[in-house]
Amino acid sequence: MKRILLVVAACAALFASCTPKKAYTIVGEVDPSHDGETVNLYDYNTSSKVDSAVVAEGRFEFKGAIAGDALYRVGMGRDYANLIVEGGDLTVDMKAHNATGSALNEQKNAFEAQYDSIQMFFYAQYKALLDDESLSEEELEAKADELVASTNKALGEAARPLVEANDNILGAYAFWRWSSDLETPEEFDEALALAGARVRDFGPVKKVIEKNDALKKTAEGMPFVDFTIENGNPDGTAAKLSDYVGKGKYVLVDFWASWCGPCRREIPNIREVWEKYRGEKFEVLGIAVWDKREDTCKAAEQLGIEWPEIIDAQAVPTELYGIDGIPHIILFGPDGTIVARGLRGEALKAKVAEVLAE
Repeated sequence: MKRILLVVAACAALFASCTPKKAYTIVGEVDPSHDGETVNLYDYNTSSKVDSAVVAEGRFEFKGAIAGDALYRVGMGRDYANLIVEGGDLTVDMKAHNATGSALNEQKNAFEAQYDSIQMFFYAQYKALLDDESLSEEELEAKADELVASTNKALGEAARPLVEANDNILGAYAFWRWSSDLETPEEFDEALALAGARVRDFGPVKKVIEKNDALKKTAEGMPFVDFTIENGNPDGTAAKLSDYVGKGKYVLVDFWASWCGPCRREIPNIREVWEKYRGEKFEVLGIAVWDKREDTCKAAEQLGIEWPEIIDAQAVPTELYGIDGIPHIILFGPDGTIVARGLRGEALKAKVAEVLAE
């Protein structure tokens, strides 16, 4: 059996290596003031640079060959264009951020226009709600929930047909774009069930799948996932989440960084509950992520942070807990069970008060 499997694998690898490549040309125009600057071509699947070109007389060009299809990005400073490359001649538009010259790119452009339009409508409607002084807080929240629900439905109706009908880079791109607007792991799993193998194998989609799996493993009601940061204590010794969590106290854990404005603005709320409840039943722990060690220590001193800190954690905890934005604050129960996630402001204060009153 092993020999048969090895033969099959070898044949598959040989077939893949013999897949014919198709030549492509990518051209674009920019203001001639950019002459001499470098334009780069990136592959989203591998997060790597494919090629580079120099602008001459306001024009740049890439030539190459590709087996199958790929989602590429042409970038020069803040100017960019996303395009599907599968062979043939393509023209990029750095202002519209897309390309023309193939059926797949035309479908991608139409999808983007529809998707962007839905999101822009949402932003306009949401701003109008915020500006409506006649609404009570409860009415505003109810109308905002309705707007979010209708928007998510419309976004799904735009993306779903492309994901279902295209097990290729177009379907992968549509799913990737849609995935950022799926609010729960359950919604994500439902959408993922529509995706084929090619969609699932796209690099950015793989990362989103990993994040969703992490979110499910660390959802409210699940046990905490431990990790160790080798130099996580201020004195350079190793620190573990389990040094604090699962020790019989409620622990409010703040994932933050010194450069993060919202993180710094949340500190007074955290300090308020820490000063009010710290003791045998409650503790606060800060975990500095995506930050330089020296910057974390400096900010902690500036902000007057007195509770324990695990520093230099980088992406270790954020990957384990599916965190893609900070501050992200999690309340753990005395036995390490995750009680609540995504706490901020008044909701943070209310949740801590609720559990400690029990």
